[in-house]
Parts: sequence; structure tokens; C-alpha cells
Amino acid sequence: MAITRKLFSVVSVVLLAVLSLSACGDKDSAGDAPSSAVGGATTLTAANFAQALTDSQAKARSAHVTMAIGVAGQSIKATGDVAVGETPADSSLTMTMDMGSSIKLDMRLVDKVLYMNMGQMTQGKYLKIDLTDADNPFAKQYGQILDQMDPAKQMADLKDAVTSFEKKGAPQTIDGVEAQPYEVKVDTSKIKAFSDLPAEATAQFPKTLVYTLYVGSDKLMRRMEFEIAGSTSTIDYSKWGEPVDIKAPSADEVSDKDLGALMGSVPSV
Repeated sequence: MAITRKLFSVVSVVLLAVLSLSACGDKDSAGDAPSSAVGGATTLTAANFAQALTDSQAKARSAHVTMAIGVAGQSIKATGDVAVGETPADSSLTMTMDMGSSIKLDMRLVDKVLYMNMGQMTQGKYLKIDLTDADNPFAKQYGQILDQMDPAKQMADLKDAVTSFEKKGAPQTIDGVEAQPYEVKVDTSKIKAFSDLPAEATAQFPKTLVYTLYVGSDKLMRRMEFEIAGSTSTIDYSKWGEPVDIKAPSADEVSDKDLGALMGSVPSV
């Protein structure tokens, strides 16, 4: 069975959705922000919310993620963990996605290398994509994931892309934490990671993407909701700061096959 461009695009959309407004902090962002940007009693604004969330996540270092994603008419269930390193290169994630139609995907991002196990499609082994390989078109495509794990690049994108930020309704209790919902509107044409996706993926993004973020008094995000092409997606974050163990697959679990050969074509980049 061939791995289709559509599946490739869905994976890109899901990964960017997880990372687009949940920056992983680097060693310079934790604890060094001005007092106006952080603190339990500080009012979040369009000017400080991205920095405040980045700093809090940098201090927490890890989170568990559960997702119900609607992409291109598909319903995707996913669960995983994110570990925040001192730099994007040190950060890692693991994600298991149930994409329906007997398609299950296991992903790991470790040391700038993305591993994808697509079950029977990949003979039960992980495909390996070195995201730093400039000669690999798939690395170029998925390399945007590293950009999204770099808070400096995220902050630069969001500075011009956010068109509005405001409270949206009363606080809700999520995972035992009282979280205030905020509505954030983003001009997707100003987010480079979105515009660089294949046409199959970019066609799914509206010009204005509206996120609802549920943030606790500790400035940690507990839930993110957004709608793409009529499908509402929900991402829950929990277990902030709990230990996680994310490792690359062993050598005998990694396939020697090329992703381009399995897909039958090279993605548009």
C-alpha cells in the first residue's frame, strides 16, 4: 500500500497544529522575561501572552498531550508526550495517532531526527528523516517542525500574525485546573511554517485561524481548540513537569527504505 500525499499532508498539519501556539522554551527564555510578561496575577495581553506561555512551559519542561483532530474530513485521535530541552535540538516528542481506516502512526522526534512507523505501510518499522539534511525534500518539509519548536522563531511569527487576543467567557475546570479561555486570531499568511506546507495542506487553512486557548493561573496551557475546514480540533495538555522518557528507536527497528519511494513521489516544497 502506498503512502499518499494526503497522509503526508495530514501528518504535517497535525504536527504544526500541536506546536504552532505551544512553543517549547530554550534556556534563554526561562526566567529572563520582564515581570510584565509573566506571573500568576499578570493579565495576559496580545503583547505578552506568547512570551508568558513560553516561559512557563520552559520551566515545566514536559507535558502530556491528547488530541482529537479534524483534518480534511478525517477524525484523528492522538496521544503523546513533549520534552522541552534547553534548545530546539534538545527537545523531543513522541506521538501515536489513530487516523482511521486501520492507519496508525507512531512518531518520535529525537535529536533533530523524525521517525515514523506506519504499520504495514512501512513493514512495522520506522522511517528515518534527518531534519538537518538539506538534500532531502522530506527533511526540508518536516524541518518546519524544528522551527515551531524554536520560541524565538515562533515569537517573530506571532508578533505580526496575531490580529486579536481577548478573553472569551468564564473560566472552566480542565484536568482539575481552573483555566481562562482566550480567543486568538491569527493571519495564517504571515506564518511561514503554514505557507511552506504542501498545497494539499495549505488549502485547508483559512486566511484567519481562530484559536481558543485555555490557560491556568500558572500560565500553562490546558487546552487549545481551533477549526479548519469545518472540523473542530481539541488538544489537551496535562501532567506538566512530570518525567517523560523519549528515546529513538533501536537500529533494528529502523527501515532502510526511502520515504519518497514508498509515497511514489516527492512532496511539493
